[in-house]
Formats: sequence, C-alpha cells, structure tokens
Amino acid sequence: MLAVTVIGEPISVIAVSVVVAVIALFKGSHRLVVAILFGYVFFGINTLIKHLVQRTRPDTLFVEHMRIKSYSFPSGHAFGSMFFYGLLAYVAFTRLPHPWNLYSAILLGILIFLIGVSRVYLGAHFPSDVVVGWLFAGACLWLVIRFIKP
Repeated sequence: MLAVTVIGEPISVIAVSVVVAVIALFKGSHRLVVAILFGYVFFGINTLIKHLVQRTRPDTLFVEHMRIKSYSFPSGHAFGSMFFYGLLAYVAFTRLPHPWNLYSAILLGILIFLIGVSRVYLGAHFPSDVVVGWLFAGACLWLVIRFIKP
C-alpha cells in the first residue's frame, strides 16, 4: 500500500501529467494540454477546500510521521489520481486500438481505486475524504471531457 500511495502523491501525479503534456505538445494535442492545465486549477481548488474545511486527519502513526502536514478533507491523492489518471484512461480508451484501449483504461481505473484505498488503509484519511476527492475529481474530469474534448 505504501508503493501505491506514492504513485498517488501529488508530486508523482504532477510529474506524470507534465510528461503527458510535453508529449501532447509535440504531437499537437493542444486540447489535452489545456485539459491538464485545468486539472492543475481544479487541484488548487481541492487544496483550497482543504483549508476552508480544516478537517484534521485520523490520529494514526502514519499521520504522525507524514513529512508534510495538511488537512484531511477532501483527499488530494484521491482527487489527483482520479483526475489525472482518469484523464489518461479516457485518452487511452479513445485513442488506443482495441483491446489495448480497454486494458489500459481498466488498469488505470484499478490504480485510481487502489490509491484511494491505500489512503484509508494507511490511516491518512477517513473513507469520506477519499470518496469526496473521487467525486469532486470525477465532476471536474467530466467538465473537462465535455467542454474541452481532449
């Protein structure tokens, strides 16, 4: 679960999204770059919500040893993984040939789910933090797919 949670760390998700954005720029997929940029804006809004709600994290050993202290609600890991890996799943599903499109989307969906579960399992979040992070990211992703059409 520690390895899975690292894949969902904001720095990991941002690194993956930057690589995807650079590749998209070279391929001429400007809509995908714009979608990623909107993802950063939405991620900032997610962080703002954390500071407005100020829900403390569970009282666990994992939280005690976290190097960066932040609030719990909504989960940044859940948001970031759902939005950015979800966007990647969408692009894979719509652009790759069958059956690779299906396999890629399913694997990314499993990764998103496991990242959220890892946060609860490790004691970094309450289940509601993760669910709301997924829901907010899902709504943001839907908006991006609907209006930007990456």
